[in-house]
Amino acid sequence: MGARFGCYWRGREALTERHVQAIWYDRDLRPDRLVTRCGEPLRVVHPGEWNLGPGPDFRNAVLELGPDARRVVGDVEMHLWPSDWDAHSHGSDPAYSRVVLHVTWGCGPDPATLPPGAKTLWLGRFMTERVGFMPEHVDLTAYPFAKLPADDRPCHDRLKGDPDLAREVLSGAGAHRLEMKARRLASILAARPLERMQVFYEEVMNALGYRLNSRPFRQVAEAVPYDRIVAEPENAAAAMLAAAGFVEWRRGGNRPSNAPEARLAAAAALFAERGLGRLAGADAFSPGDTRAMVKYMSSGGLMGRGRAGAVVANVVVPFAMARGVLRDAPLWLPPEDLSEPVRLTASRMFGRDHNPAALYSGNDLLVQGLIQIHRDFCLQVHPDCEGCALSANLRHGAAKNGIIAML
Repeated sequence: MGARFGCYWRGREALTERHVQAIWYDRDLRPDRLVTRCGEPLRVVHPGEWNLGPGPDFRNAVLELGPDARRVVGDVEMHLWPSDWDAHSHGSDPAYSRVVLHVTWGCGPDPATLPPGAKTLWLGRFMTERVGFMPEHVDLTAYPFAKLPADDRPCHDRLKGDPDLAREVLSGAGAHRLEMKARRLASILAARPLERMQVFYEEVMNALGYRLNSRPFRQVAEAVPYDRIVAEPENAAAAMLAAAGFVEWRRGGNRPSNAPEARLAAAAALFAERGLGRLAGADAFSPGDTRAMVKYMSSGGLMGRGRAGAVVANVVVPFAMARGVLRDAPLWLPPEDLSEPVRLTASRMFGRDHNPAALYSGNDLLVQGLIQIHRDFCLQVHPDCEGCALSANLRHGAAKNGIIAML
């Protein structure tokens, strides 16, 4: 859905309205110095409460505007372009009467129907100045999502008696997700033709950062490049830990074994001692081959089997596809740990009492499909699934091809 309704970021992943919401909400992503369209300094005291229902995207934001830092409280609405305000008929909707700030990615004239006194912020002009920013660095699944309503969801009504269709839909969505990853990597490799191993290393490090620290792990990989790791393997861990002192970490109550420092030490051992970089040249992806990759990465306790499965699916397979040695995503991939967004989406699609092992948890291609459906559908609609294109298509008998055409 992002590729359909978004705008492309320098030929890579499509930037969507969801990215604008995430950047606004997350103080680690949001630029510190903001200026409204009319030139007033803007400080975000509180971005507002993320609204998962109808109405403005954020409720009760607290802002300080102008050189006198006058306090403004109200709602904030996000769009890709200023003209989207009128395209969505917000000007005639009383629910948007408390909007005090219209945040857009692109530039353009202010809509005439904005509430009196509402300001405009062109967020994209500030983000384009940020070196190294790419939409794929924003983990959209990390941000608030709706609680599952009490009654069965429309997808469940269609899929509960047809597990074959359920797996077919997930398989197609998972293959689509890996193809998108491969296209992104192909574009990066084309721009950095002499840095294949560095790109692979950065991608693995990004995956080892999990949801909270993917960006800091990538920053460490940029500060301590792959060539240095293989040239000075005995210093790899120390170099990574030294670089870690210059990035901002999110710890969030991690267990000691899962702390960033512990995972950086494991990453150093994987690349410097075990030679994890050899997987950048992998060209065989049978079930036995991919199981062997997981065993290779997880032996000795350097990485959990679930995380190793995630690295295979999110990095090794798309990298091979980007290189042209693997044409299509494998039909089976080793499983990864199930995240909360995956569990939520599966509950929406298959009901609270479904059996994950019988439907998807043993094949990471299907888990990848759940992640893509969560991102392209569940995050984009009202919490009660009203207006969801996936539900509508399933209800009218569409199978895999019809679903994938919407992604």
